[in-house]
Amino acid sequence: MKVSLKWLNQYVDVSEFFTTPERLAEIITQAGLEVENLEDPSQKYKHVVIGQVVELGKHPDADKLTLCQVDTGEGSPRQIVCGAKNHKQGDKVVVATPGAVLPGDFAIKKSKIRGVES
Repeated sequence: MKVSLKWLNQYVDVSEFFTTPERLAEIITQAGLEVENLEDPSQKYKHVVIGQVVELGKHPDADKLTLCQVDTGEGSPRQIVCGAKNHKQGDKVVVATPGAVLPGDFAIKKSKIRGVES
């Protein structure tokens, strides 16, 4: 059975034991309940950030693609080749950066799309 720390804390005040998830798991195991593994769900999203579209342009070699300059707070904006037509300058967008793995085991990496780096 999977149990979240937030759910467990609704029934038992674990704050005095909770220095780390590993320590809490050790205490629960010592009490006679097996903790099979620990999982940090935020790790699935560590390469997914919010960015702001700062510039839009046409792809030089594809009518249905857009070149977006997106500020993700990492210095210079990222160039992203995009097929969506429903965005504009100033929009906040979700950006999967290289290293992200999206549902369906779709790994995000830097690549060239129709000759333009994305």
